Amino acid sequence: MSQSISRRSFLKCAGSGAVSLAAALLTGVSAAAQQPRLAGEPALLDGKAAVELLGYAPAQEMGNVLVYLSVENLSASTLPVGASYLQSREVCTLGELYSMGTGVTAVCDGKPVRCGSFAAPLYGENAADASVFTLNLTAGRGALLHCFCAVPDNWQTLELTYHPDFAAGRSVTFTLNRSTDRAVLGVVPTSPAEVGSVVDL
Repeated sequence: MSQSISRRSFLKCAGSGAVSLAAALLTGVSAAAQQPRLAGEPALLDGKAAVELLGYAPAQEMGNVLVYLSVENLSASTLPVGASYLQSREVCTLGELYSMGTGVTAVCDGKPVRCGSFAAPLYGENAADASVFTLNLTAGRGALLHCFCAVPDNWQTLELTYHPDFAAGRSVTFTLNRSTDRAVLGVVPTSPAEVGSVVDL
């Protein structure tokens, strides 16, 4: 099973808030000063990357939801955006899934919940950005951050905070609403064993 997203689809989703991002760039307002953000509101993180909430997809068989964040490297340097999707190929249990990644935390309806994440290169030509451990996003490239969050069946609001290694001491928080932020970006995995093939690039 695969879940893929084209460059055109990515730009259509991730570029929906381009005007507000441009304003942030011009005024120098940090993402931290504008938290929390909603879907379609890109944030400038540490002056290095544009980060945006694209939405979520349900994954009931795994007791969670899969949340998509886009990350676009705006700097001239390579950025370590998160755990590499290559690690996900070895995931076989929920425990292993939730131990993946250290750059995302989640709070559901006011209570902390387990969250695992990995980053996948957006374009086939930049798959080389991914080492076995980390996706090191080169300048001008985009990535899709997959965040698996353990939520109850009746969840309503989910807050994700992204604090990557490239932005020491800085983070950005996104608020996701169950009723309005469901995304249709492809097929979601239905078991831990399928996480390894979640991206087909």
